[in-house]
Amino acid sequence: MNTTRMERELEQELKASLVDGYLPCAVAFRVAEKLKVARRAVGVTANRLGIRVVDCQLGCFTFEKAVHNDQDGKDIDETVAQRIKTSLVNGRLPCVLAFKVGGELEINPKDVGDAANRLNIKISSCQLGCFR
Repeated sequence: MNTTRMERELEQELKASLVDGYLPCAVAFRVAEKLKVARRAVGVTANRLGIRVVDCQLGCFTFEKAVHNDQDGKDIDETVAQRIKTSLVNGRLPCVLAFKVGGELEINPKDVGDAANRLNIKISSCQLGCFR
C-alpha cells in the first residue's frame, strides 16, 4: 500500500474512532494495531488533524489533568516498585517500559502509572508522542 493511501486510511480510521470528539489512548493503540502502523504515526496523524488524545492508559492525563488524589495513603507493591525502579531511563519511566512492566507482572498499565506517581517518578516518551 502506498504512503498516501495509508495516510488517508489512517485519517479515516481515526475520525471514525473518536469518542465524543476525542481519541482515547487505548483506541489509538487499537487503531495502530488494526492498521499495522507505529503508535507514533497514529499520534502524529491525530495531532496533524487537531484530534486530542485523552484518557492515558497509564493515568498521566485524562480529559482533564490527572491529579491522582485517589492514590493518597495507598501502599505500593514492592515488586511493582522494584520493577519500575529498574526500568528507569534517565530517572524516568518510558511509556513503553511501563506497559512492559504491567504485562510481565500481569497488572493494569494504570496501576503501573499510579505506582510510579506515588514513587514521584515521571512517565516519559509517550508511545503516541503526546509527551516526551
